[in-house]
Amino acid sequence: MSIQDDETLRLYVEESIEHLSDIENDLLAIEEGGADIDEELVNKVFRAAHSIKGGAGFMGLNNIKELSHKMENVLGMIREREMVPNPEIVNILLLASDTLRNLLNNVGASNDMAIDEHVNALIALTAGAGPEKKAEVASDNIDILFDNGRMVFTVSVSDLTTSRNKGQFIYLAEFDLVQDIDKKDSNTAELLK
Repeated sequence: MSIQDDETLRLYVEESIEHLSDIENDLLAIEEGGADIDEELVNKVFRAAHSIKGGAGFMGLNNIKELSHKMENVLGMIREREMVPNPEIVNILLLASDTLRNLLNNVGASNDMAIDEHVNALIALTAGAGPEKKAEVASDNIDILFDNGRMVFTVSVSDLTTSRNKGQFIYLAEFDLVQDIDKKDSNTAELLK
């Protein structure tokens, strides 16, 4: 089927590409607001992704439907304040948006194009964010280390992912206590090493 031969498909593609240009600009504004979420703007972007998904489902454009649905899930979590739109999250949404644009520009071949990388990245953002999803996330732990290899503490992957999605970060600071001790007290300095 050619896009020129199907007026409904042509109109859907034009409208969806227009939504995408708004989504990209709005996502950058949402990122700038961070935790101070502009609910009206997030709702606007959510509705645009929902519209793209709905039309794709009607037209049998499965990849467009799948990718826009995963974007909609992340946007829903931002809207519900379960996730802070930090630069990493917005970048993943922007990359998915670029892929959606590519799918729409090649709508005839869109069901055969690869989207797994973006779908998986969007799923990873939502994994562990809600109580029912935490059970699905592996309970593997990550050791947090200083550059010299000394372990500071251990944290679960799901807790780390959830914290990162909420815009929380881990900062490590190391300082040398030995420099602060009087050089004459070498026994204390050796104990601290």
